[in-house]
Parts: sequence; C-alpha cells; structure tokens
Amino acid sequence: MGKSIRRWTEVSSDPNSIAAISLRESTVHSAHKPPVKDKIEYIVELVRGRRVLDVGVVAHFVEAERDKSWLHHHVASAASYCVGVDILPGPVQQLRERGYNVIVRDITKEPLDEQFDVIVCGDVIEHLPNPQGLFDAATRMLSPGGRLLIATPNPFYLHRAYRFMRGRYRDSVDHVMHFDASNIAEMAERAGMLLDSFRGVMLDSRSFRSCRSKVKAQFLGLWPILGFSRDSLCNTMLYECVKG
Repeated sequence: MGKSIRRWTEVSSDPNSIAAISLRESTVHSAHKPPVKDKIEYIVELVRGRRVLDVGVVAHFVEAERDKSWLHHHVASAASYCVGVDILPGPVQQLRERGYNVIVRDITKEPLDEQFDVIVCGDVIEHLPNPQGLFDAATRMLSPGGRLLIATPNPFYLHRAYRFMRGRYRDSVDHVMHFDASNIAEMAERAGMLLDSFRGVMLDSRSFRSCRSKVKAQFLGLWPILGFSRDSLCNTMLYECVKG
C-alpha cells in the first residue's frame, strides 16, 4: 500500500510555523537516500521493462545523439515501450528519421493521452517557465503507483557554492531556477504526488584528471568523515515522486 500524502496545511495555516516545517523535514528525511555513482545506470534500472515517457530528449542539439552519455538512447533501449518528447521540431524530426519514437510536444501544456509506469525528466525542469505544470501533467499521465524521476543540478553542490561566493557564475544561461528536496516535495504534493526518494550522483576519480584536481579529490574524500553531507559533493540530484 502506498504512502499517504499529508499536506502542511493540515497542521498549520502558516508555512513558516514549526509544525509545518517539522512535517516537511520529516518528509524530506524519510525520502533521503545515499548517493549513486552513475546517473545513467541508475535510471536504466528504474525504467527497465517499463512503459516510459522521456521528456526533453534532444538535449539542446540533435548531435548529442552521437554521444555515449545521451540519456534517451539508454532509456529507450531498456524500456519495454518508450516515447520521447521535446519542443524542438527540427531535431525531433531528425531523431524520428534515425528510428526513435519521438514527437514534438510541450507536456506542461498538452499532456499525452497515454499512461506510463515511469516519466523521466533528465536535466529539464531547471529550464521550464512553469515547473508545476510538469507535476500536474505527470499526475495525469502516470499509472497508479507510477514514478516521476527528475534529474537536476544540485544548488548546494560545493563547487557551485564556492564559485558563487567568489562572484562567478558558470551554469547554463538557459536555467531559470534551482530546486532542493523541499521545493520538489511541495510541487509534488500540490499535484497529488509524494516525494518518495532523492539522492545525489557522486563524483568519482574520473571527474578529476589533473594533478591539482586529484589533490582536490583526496581532500573531498575526507568531507563525509568531517561530518558534512555527501550530497554537497554531488553536482546532480535525482528526485523520484510517486503517484498515489
């Protein structure tokens, strides 16, 4: 039996009250899971043998299809059925010509008339002008117990925070916002869904190539030992929301 959704409005009319914040902390704490090493491997196992909708498949440029890290290829290969959507007509047509089952659609405005076991939204939500529309659409398109997976940059990633403190900004200029677990939980609950789990994607030694970077990697290896969250070492977070 699935978990029930308990909104903060049931305990207080004030979103800044101790009761409301404590309830949200409980939701976030129970959903928090250890980081994973590989985003693609994790998502592939989640969608394997399932009916899947993959949102934002183009990844800015159709040439991304040639990259081994292109997520849609892995998702489509593992799922029993997969349809991809994007808002870029030209690249979508090129992907269709290459054999992919993809269509032009903004699901936040026009959800598909289909039911899916999993909806994958990889590095898309931070670009959306109406992120709540993603959750509302997911609720309509997911089967009971279905899962919405969102991959998005971690606003509390240590290196991102360090750059900000030094007055530098290096994220995509197409990003309109960042999200944390409480933000995701709130939007999920507004749509009748529940934040079921979230975890980071750990950096590994392959992310540190220069000698100077290897020294940084050794230092960061001590980070959890010093009592700091491992999530702060994760550039990407994975959030999973479940439809009741």
